[in-house]
Amino acid sequence: MRQTLVRTAMLLMATFLGVASARAQEQPEWTARPLFSESGVYVLPRGRTAFEADLRSTRPATGPTVTDTAYRAEFGLPGRVQLGLHATGRTRGHEGAVGNIDAQALDVRWAFANWGRAWGNPAIQVGWTEASRGPDIGEVKLLLGGNLAGAWRWGSNVAWTQEASAARSIDRAWTAGISYAGSPFASVGVESRMALVDSLAADGVLRTPLGRELLAGPSLQIRPMTQLYIDVAALFGATTSSSRSRATLVAGWQF
Repeated sequence: MRQTLVRTAMLLMATFLGVASARAQEQPEWTARPLFSESGVYVLPRGRTAFEADLRSTRPATGPTVTDTAYRAEFGLPGRVQLGLHATGRTRGHEGAVGNIDAQALDVRWAFANWGRAWGNPAIQVGWTEASRGPDIGEVKLLLGGNLAGAWRWGSNVAWTQEASAARSIDRAWTAGISYAGSPFASVGVESRMALVDSLAADGVLRTPLGRELLAGPSLQIRPMTQLYIDVAALFGATTSSSRSRATLVAGWQF
């Protein structure tokens, strides 16, 4: 009788732990459709594939508008790994046509634990951009995010981006966003980006003083279909060294 009770207790405990573990590993669907233009959250679920087309227009404090175009293919792999392959292009003012490709990028993202097992669901991303015009660029990024009360979600990144040659510009950025899913078809939120930027001075030895950038503004995601999502964000500069504005449009399709 005692052995039967022990076995039953062990079976019940194993069942409970299994259910608890399964619940802890459930990844919310919103993490597979990026809510924020500046902050990534976690990784794509295993077996999920996403294709995105991005258009970003930045009006600097001085000089012509810079337009960045990106076409991305992202793959959710086993072991909480995400692989991203990107083709990107940049135009300044009226130089060249928007959509031209002049760089290729590869990034790998890895989550430290299954969703819900660690605060902020941390993930790290390492990327490299090889440019046919201009310097190559390396990037390391820490991604955080999660659910808040009700339909509120949040995301935040800390990133270090550095040019490999030329002015060797360094961008140290902290981004944050919060979003509310008012319906199954749309989410609305607010995003911000703070950065410290410097580069080599004219003498090629010393570095320029740090430029302090702060941008903030609203963001919106529309989901007209299960596989399709459209993100729009408009951020505006809040310091004299910030860009005047930064507008982003993203269209993504998932399989």
